[in-house]
Amino acid sequence: MVVPPERARLQRWTFLVLFIFSAYLFWRTAEPLWVPIFLGLLIAIGTYPLHRRLVARSPRRASLFAAALTAGVLLVSLATLGLVLAIVSSQLVSIGRSANEHFRHGGAAELLGPRLNAFLIRLHVDSGTILQVIGQAAEAAAGNVAHATGTILAASVGTLVALVFAALTSFYLLREGAEITSWFVRIVPLPDGQVWELVRNFRDVTRAMLLGTGATALYQGIISFLGYWVLGVPNPLLFASLTAVASLLPGIGTALIWAPLSIWLLVSGGIGRGLALLVWSALSVVGVADYVLRPRLLGNKVKMNDLLVLIALFGGIEAFGLLGLILGPIVVALFVALVRIYEREYRPRT
Repeated sequence: MVVPPERARLQRWTFLVLFIFSAYLFWRTAEPLWVPIFLGLLIAIGTYPLHRRLVARSPRRASLFAAALTAGVLLVSLATLGLVLAIVSSQLVSIGRSANEHFRHGGAAELLGPRLNAFLIRLHVDSGTILQVIGQAAEAAAGNVAHATGTILAASVGTLVALVFAALTSFYLLREGAEITSWFVRIVPLPDGQVWELVRNFRDVTRAMLLGTGATALYQGIISFLGYWVLGVPNPLLFASLTAVASLLPGIGTALIWAPLSIWLLVSGGIGRGLALLVWSALSVVGVADYVLRPRLLGNKVKMNDLLVLIALFGGIEAFGLLGLILGPIVVALFVALVRIYEREYRPRT
């Protein structure tokens, strides 16, 4: 039966309105869970090559492999996070006890060290005032830690729900990822080749950023520990852990840790050790990581110039928080890919 043009137009508009309305309701429903869903997506993309190889050997165990890989990544991630928190908290307690012991035995001179104390005296700075400021800062930090601990405990149910949804998302995407990707390519109203190009960009950038971020943080933590330990920085494991965490911040992240330590060594431990830590950190921690390791890990997967990478990283963190380290480059890479497709396929020819 031939549908009159007026009725066909009404049907198209009705479908469009219903589709937009249902999409809005779906977004509102899924919005509280987008972070765990995104985390599950990251796990699935990162482990999919291994899952594919395992399934090729034993196709009947696809679900088992998906569950094992998901559980393994979550357990390793939680164990790593717990280890870092345990190291930082235990070392901070040790520093507090040691500082208190030194102050009780020798006062400010014993606590700050003779060179630093003499340097402050030459600058006409009262060491007692500095200790009072440090004490107030320590009390404020302790209060913040207590508040954060209470917040974490209060949000434990929410954290558990997030982990469950992240695990479920990863499991289903690993098990049915190929079918879901093919379905996505079919429903997007663009030529299949262009959609596959966008999918490949998303996949490659995500894997590259995951590998680059994780490996660089591990390398900078290990290398900084060696420098701190050899040059006599107290509690090198604590500061190495903080350096690895700070490496997640692009650009000057690790300098937030090693630069103050270098200055402290210059003042209190001798110019040689301070300059040695400064040079070691600038060359080994930053130089090798940013100009040798990271480019090799990323390769040509992230097809963006340095300015766009900086915009993606800093803008991603500002817009999405810590997840912006991964999500920012993905968003920018997809935009760049769309611009290239437009330039190649849709730009009006003169």
